Amino acid sequence: MITASDALRRWPLVVVLALAAHLAFGIAGRGLWKPDEPREAAIAARMARPGADLVVPHLGAAAFCEKPPLYYWIAAGSARLLGTGAVALRLPNALYALAAALLVGALAAAAAGRAAAVAAGVAMGTLYLAYRVEIWIATDALLLLSVAGALLGCYRGLVAARGWEKLRWYALMHAFLAAGFLTKNVVAWIVPALAWLGLVVWERRWRELLAWEFWSGSAIQLAAVLPWVLAVAARPDGAADLRAFFVNNLFGRFSAMPGVGYTTSHPGWPGAYLVELPVYLLPWTLLMVAAAAAAWRTLRRPGGGGEPGADRARTAWRFTVAAIVGPLVVLSAAATMRDIYAGVLMPPLAVLGGLWAAAAIAAPGRLDRAMARATAVFLLAVALLLPPGLLAAVLRLGAPAPAGVVLVLAAGWVAGAWLAARSWRAARRGEIGRFLAAAAAAWIVSWSCWAPLVFPVINRSQDIAPAARAAAAVAAAHPIALWQPDETIVGVMDLVTGLTPPRLTTPEEVRRLQASHPDLRLLAEATASKGKGRSVDELEAATGLAVRQRIKLPAPGGRTYVILGPAPPR
Repeated sequence: MITASDALRRWPLVVVLALAAHLAFGIAGRGLWKPDEPREAAIAARMARPGADLVVPHLGAAAFCEKPPLYYWIAAGSARLLGTGAVALRLPNALYALAAALLVGALAAAAAGRAAAVAAGVAMGTLYLAYRVEIWIATDALLLLSVAGALLGCYRGLVAARGWEKLRWYALMHAFLAAGFLTKNVVAWIVPALAWLGLVVWERRWRELLAWEFWSGSAIQLAAVLPWVLAVAARPDGAADLRAFFVNNLFGRFSAMPGVGYTTSHPGWPGAYLVELPVYLLPWTLLMVAAAAAAWRTLRRPGGGGEPGADRARTAWRFTVAAIVGPLVVLSAAATMRDIYAGVLMPPLAVLGGLWAAAAIAAPGRLDRAMARATAVFLLAVALLLPPGLLAAVLRLGAPAPAGVVLVLAAGWVAGAWLAARSWRAARRGEIGRFLAAAAAAWIVSWSCWAPLVFPVINRSQDIAPAARAAAAVAAAHPIALWQPDETIVGVMDLVTGLTPPRLTTPEEVRRLQASHPDLRLLAEATASKGKGRSVDELEAATGLAVRQRIKLPAPGGRTYVILGPAPPR
């Protein structure tokens, strides 16, 4: 029988097993989901082709200069080994997620011991926004790993003795910062840099500003990033590409820039991330309230009291708070806003949860016990209501509900409710350690048991491949173009059919192409809920084209595509 001390001693194994179970269906049990995954998969798959451009990512035939190429390099390597299916392209995400959780756990262990390590590591994979980012084919999954590793190196470097130990940890920080930069630009620096600077100012560690150990590691970033930058600069369009990578995609997200549409496609407003933060932190939102209160109490206490380890513990809390508050302010100041942009906050928030867990296990306060009980009630409600509610929704849609899958759902329903009840009993007795173990297990079971039933239903509406294949069949006999396409259909066309049709955005462009190709066909989206049907009607009136074929994807949320061509004679 495995005891609590055994679990703590082997905390990396506990974290890996828990998160592997939680991530399994999200990684391996679904197809490509819009809006980002088809685009990112297509970019990686194109890079995996023999003779592909490895310097600048391409979406279809066009350069895609939103993000540097490291994520696509790794995904392309996976594609070469395992193929270009959704699971093959997503498999590296599982490694990113597990490694990020272990790095966060290592930081928490250094700060507050093994109990903090388990709690922080499990939180890193189960916080809603972290889970979403980690199972998604997009650069943010590797970005989270980079931030987690940089935070570990940063914290250990700050508290290490001068000399080789400090140099070693700062070198680790710079290595992860380089990986983050090659993944998503200087966004990767925001959390570690503000955490480091915040602690330096907070504790008046002014000598750290001149520490040779800190600055020496910059050579790692330079050696990793400069060759790629020079390779981009050497291209015919190098200057424009570098401007897109480092100006448009940085400043264009913080303020409106001519020709850069981020502020219109993803508008933000001050405080948006703070308002949505409770959702990002599910199912541990209420525990994070207790953690924030614990941080406030700890940081208000006067230092220098001579308590063993008290100053070290206060430093850990300060570092974690600096890693959360500063970046949250910076993100809130941006003119653009998407929930996944806040993914970089998940590693320090998971560490905050770990610090709280270690303190609450040792000496739970009234608020700790109250938030634990409230969380247990929430988990019990999820365990009891979610599985039958989703089953009813699937049956109402007329989607398949195989007996084996329903059996898994029922088993998860019973097990999740039982575990949630155990978490409630432990919380009521003030046994925070037992509560956390049962609560994490209840969430993983309750969250996972419905995936085999629901994911296939979502796959039906998310799969745009039927539209791409219909267009490819038409393209075998007629010239074809895309009408006002988004990046999703461009990516799916390239990924599924290998075609990169021209993209037309105005009736004038259509008429010009019709002049040279009278039998032109157009693939266009006509989803009524997105207002696309009206655009197609206006196109028909302006060009004389007519809908020749309609491809309607199933509910929930399935898009509608049409293929237009010359109107048939009456």
